[in-house]
Amino acid sequence: MSTVLDLVTASLRELGVLASGETAAAADSLEGLAALNRLVNAWKAERVFIYQLTATTKAVTPSDGTYTVGIGGDIAVLRPVHVDAVSIRDSVTTPPYEVPLRMMTDQDWAQLRIKTQTASQPQAAWYNRTYPLGTLELWPVPTSATLTIVLYAPEAVAEFAALSTAVSLPPGYERLIVKNLALELAPTYGVQPSPQLERQAQDALAVVLRANKVLQEQRFAPDAMMGGGTYDINSDLG
Repeated sequence: MSTVLDLVTASLRELGVLASGETAAAADSLEGLAALNRLVNAWKAERVFIYQLTATTKAVTPSDGTYTVGIGGDIAVLRPVHVDAVSIRDSVTTPPYEVPLRMMTDQDWAQLRIKTQTASQPQAAWYNRTYPLGTLELWPVPTSATLTIVLYAPEAVAEFAALSTAVSLPPGYERLIVKNLALELAPTYGVQPSPQLERQAQDALAVVLRANKVLQEQRFAPDAMMGGGTYDINSDLG
């Protein structure tokens, strides 16, 4: 298994800053770690770089519709940039069943006239990307004491704590990191990346993007096709 130092060293060799078999100075290694974490942090904002979806639960507090999301918040998960789905699980039934909530857009929430309306169960959810903790709003505000929130959010690659940190990632990620970290470090060392390195970095990126592509159901509004009217396939047959 590779370590962060292995990836940093490989990136410096890609740039020609290090020769084969040569090791990086401590200052260069730390610079590489910092650059790697900046790169990983930037990738968190892109859904296509995230390879797994996690389901995190939180018991609903009756008459409370607002929950913070992030480490140290009500829903303890790395603060997500994106939330894919939110469900409500009711323990009244055996086994408990989940009801998916409609995900509201920022505009939906802004246009909602009575945000404090209550009901036994919510029908919709809105994720506000506040920082350092995100904020999840349930609507209507649930009053039942038997509910659990299930938040489905993509979990990004975490930033690396040290050069000695072991790297365990899906296929394609180590090459993605090595090639693109080399490009990230190039200005620091005044090096012009070779066209081959740039092509390889782009190829590594494309591989990961294809692997992480999220399939979504295609939906159409009833009036989105054929001018809002009905369509009879037989009309094209003569």
